Amino acid sequence: MIKIRAVCYLISAGIIEDMFALKWITKKPVVWLLLVMILMAACTEQIEPAPEAVASPSPTAVPSITPTIEEPTAIPLPAAAIVNGERIPLAGFERELARYYLAQDSLDIDDVDEDEARQTVLNDMIDQVLMAQAAREAGTTFSDEDVNARIDQLAEDVDLEAWMETWGYTWEELVADLHLQLLVADQRDRIAGNIPDAVEQVELRQVFAFTEAGAERALADLNAGTPFEEVAFEFSPETGGYLGWVPRGYLLVPAVETAVFDQPVGSYTEIIESEIGYHIVLVIDRAVRPLTSDARLTLARQALYTWLDGRREASVIEVLID
Repeated sequence: MIKIRAVCYLISAGIIEDMFALKWITKKPVVWLLLVMILMAACTEQIEPAPEAVASPSPTAVPSITPTIEEPTAIPLPAAAIVNGERIPLAGFERELARYYLAQDSLDIDDVDEDEARQTVLNDMIDQVLMAQAAREAGTTFSDEDVNARIDQLAEDVDLEAWMETWGYTWEELVADLHLQLLVADQRDRIAGNIPDAVEQVELRQVFAFTEAGAERALADLNAGTPFEEVAFEFSPETGGYLGWVPRGYLLVPAVETAVFDQPVGSYTEIIESEIGYHIVLVIDRAVRPLTSDARLTLARQALYTWLDGRREASVIEVLID
C-alpha cells in the first residue's frame, strides 16, 4: 500500500531531497509544497471526471468543500498562525504534526528533534496557505467534481478508508486538504511556467579531489600539459568528471557556478573549495540549449523558493505558538 502522506513528509523533511539535487546535495529542506512536484504528479494531472465517485460516509454527494483555513467566526478557534488574515487552526497544526511523527516512525526514525519538527510543519503549512492565496488571487477555483476526481485517483492506489484511519483523516478534512493541494499545484505551475524552454548553458568536466593536496597535484599536472580528461579520469574513474550541460541555477555550489559562467570556453578554473571538497572545472562549450527534465525541475524548485521568499516578505504572518 502506498503511504502517500508519508511521502509528503519525507519530501518536506528533506529525507528524499536527493531526488531534486543533481551535482551536489543541497542542505535546504524541501518545503511541503514540493509534495506537489512528486505526489501531485498523480494528483494534479489533467482533470477529468472519473466514471464513479468514491462514496462518502454519507449517502449524499461529496461534502461541500470548506477551506483548510477557518473563516473568522464570532469566537474564533485557537490558531497556530494567521497568514494575511487567514487562520491556521491550532487543531489542524497538531494533526499535521502528529502525521509528521507517524511518517518518521514508519521509517524507524526515532531521533526527531521536536522543535525542528514543529517549525518544519508550521512553515510548510504557511507556505501552502501563501500558494493557495496567490492561486485564488489569480482567479483559480476548483469545484466539488474536481476534488471528487482526485479522490477517485487516490482510491485507485490505496484502501481509502484504511488510509484515512491510519493517517487520522476525517472525510471533510480529506476533501478540504485535496482542495488546498489543487490550489497549491495551480500556483506552482504558474511559477514554473515562467521558466523558458531554452537557456544559456555550459558543458563541463571537473577534476574533483577530497583533499587540497590532491587538487594541487591535479592542477600542477594540468598546467604541465596533461590533458584535462586524463587527469579527470584519474580522480573519477567511472565518469571522468563529466557534468554535462548545465544552466545557471543548476549547480548547488555558488562559487563553482560563478566561476564556470565567467570562464572562457576551452579553459579551466583555479582550485575552488566547497563543503565537499576541491574542484577544478573545464568549460568545454557554451550555447543556448533546451533544458533537460532534471534541470527544469531544479530551476522550478529554485523559482519556488524565490517566489516564497518574496511572498513572505510582502505578507503579514503572525505566529501564535512557540
